[in-house]
Amino acid sequence: MIFVEMVAAVVTVVFVVLPARGVIGRNSFVGVRTRATMQDAAAWRRGHQAAVLPTSVAAGGVIVLGMTAAATGRPNDVSAVILCAAVLLAGGLWSVAVAQRAVREAPDASR
Repeated sequence: MIFVEMVAAVVTVVFVVLPARGVIGRNSFVGVRTRATMQDAAAWRRGHQAAVLPTSVAAGGVIVLGMTAAATGRPNDVSAVILCAAVLLAGGLWSVAVAQRAVREAPDASR
């Protein structure tokens, strides 16, 4: 089960990095979709660029926790799975906050 969390962490990073690089534009399915980031293409990209670091940190934490659980012979331990899910959720919330702040504080931000 811990491997599902690890894959989710990697997929989450991919779906933040691709919009940050301009590969995925504004859409209704993937990425940081808030009112601020969806206002225009520049806001979308700016928000995702800011969200790359917190998303990567959270994903790295999930990978380390998951590898530790697997190495200790407890890849299906409920507490490890819950901890990984909590780290991924916290990273997602952190990423949204950082993305919104980056869009709001941009010098050319239109309101």
